[in-house]
Amino acid sequence: MLADLHSHTHYSDGTLPPQDLLARAQGNGVDYLAITDHDSTDAVRLLRELPPADGPQLVPGVELSTLWEGHEIHIVGIGIDIDHAGLQTLLRRQQTLRRERAQAMDLHLQKAGHCGLMAYLDTLPCTAVSRNHVADFLIARGIVGSKDQAFKRFLGDRGRIASAARWCSIEEAVDTLHAAGGIAILAHPTRYRVGKMQFRRLIREFAATGAQGIEVSYSNLDPDRMQHLATLCLENGLWASTGSDFHHPGNQWMDVGRFRHLPATVAERAIWLHPAWAGCSVQESGN
Repeated sequence: MLADLHSHTHYSDGTLPPQDLLARAQGNGVDYLAITDHDSTDAVRLLRELPPADGPQLVPGVELSTLWEGHEIHIVGIGIDIDHAGLQTLLRRQQTLRRERAQAMDLHLQKAGHCGLMAYLDTLPCTAVSRNHVADFLIARGIVGSKDQAFKRFLGDRGRIASAARWCSIEEAVDTLHAAGGIAILAHPTRYRVGKMQFRRLIREFAATGAQGIEVSYSNLDPDRMQHLATLCLENGLWASTGSDFHHPGNQWMDVGRFRHLPATVAERAIWLHPAWAGCSVQESGN
């Protein structure tokens, strides 16, 4: 079974409409697809309202941005009830924070003589704006030549228009996902800029919230690091998840469904074998 439980559409910082993402997943042989847009469930809602279509089974999902010891940590929730009132309240708050951060960046840009960011963002289909969208604006205006330049010069922690994020806590994210009937998973653990001891503490504290899993296999992950994550998974009583973190077709190394099989040591701890998976409200795409 090929389960890609981490992907994005143009409702957050992906580039494909939900229907196109499903079609790409089908072409790549994906059996289960979780669309986990940042702080938004609009893609899942759209697909639920469309006529049934061939393709992978759709697992309702979301990716929540949180703050932990000053670091932005992402929590994937799968099998959620997207109509859950508490979840939608949190998502609206997160989306408002995203827009307020963009407005703060816009003010900095205006002072530097670069106008039009908010008007540009209003033309996009996304409901959860991100720094990637701001980077696209900077490139479109010829202010920078690439996203790397955009983040180094403008959007990084020491960038010219940097604005601190004010996300919810890990505990609130996990509690909300659980209240919505979902499974909480730590996304792409090796991508956080934390030291070794701090990293182990993050995993321990994440597990202590009652969260169920961590991503053990994802795109562009070194095999040795994957084995290390499998070990941490077992040490902390967590379950192993898989996901591409797909954003757009141009990143062929992060294509939907393209990641290694789980290590044998955690094969019996695959997240789809978790008791809660049966109650995940897994839906056929289009239903």
